[in-house]
Amino acid sequence: MTPNDKVAPASPVSPPSADEQRAIDEAVKRVADRAPRFAMRLRQKADNAIEILGGEHSDHQGWLTRLEDAFGTRGQAFAITSLNRLMMMCQDKDGKIDNVKLNGLMAFIEGTKPQNELQAALATQMAQTHLAAQQLLSRAVSVTEIPQFDSANNGANKLLRTFAMQAETLAKLQRGGEQIVKVVHVHAGARAVIGNVNTGASGAGEGVTHENRNQPHTKGELPAPSAQPMPKMRSEDAERQPVPIASSRR
Repeated sequence: MTPNDKVAPASPVSPPSADEQRAIDEAVKRVADRAPRFAMRLRQKADNAIEILGGEHSDHQGWLTRLEDAFGTRGQAFAITSLNRLMMMCQDKDGKIDNVKLNGLMAFIEGTKPQNELQAALATQMAQTHLAAQQLLSRAVSVTEIPQFDSANNGANKLLRTFAMQAETLAKLQRGGEQIVKVVHVHAGARAVIGNVNTGASGAGEGVTHENRNQPHTKGELPAPSAQPMPKMRSEDAERQPVPIASSRR
């Protein structure tokens, strides 16, 4: 473009419609209700030595506390070690760190709300797995040779499956070991009915939903085994009635 070239005037842009404005207002409220994500400033010297400057405000101690909290720990040793691993993931071939990418990974980890170092380590692995999978997917759509596409696509699929397993494991850890128990209700001369009862780790009976309690017969029916006479065990007192016992015969 030369100085003599004329630039076409920008087309006027209409204001948001009523529906769009409503969506914008709702988005503004949701974003305002969220806590600001952890972010950091870095200074990288000519020899690629990295100096962590802290946050984007003057309260450095508060920033360090947020760093510890983001990794579910107390103290800086585990947090700094984990941060160094993330910085290695965000380096290019020349050793330069992409600060935006690094802060994005930190936002991911903080968003999982790790409660301890184990959960934070898993969340860090998830962030790294996610980044590597996205890089392979980007490579898959940019190559022109089928072998290269297959290689990148297969690698991405493996990482995405790994990510799903990591997410499931983290969810189980944060739920505190919730279990699902199958209960079989067998009625004499009837059919066996199988249902699900959710139980929590804190005690028997907790975690059972109101629906489970009100519906003893839930989905899924199986034919009951053929009825067999139940053997009886005599008590020591001859005048007492026989006591039925369970039998494993079918």
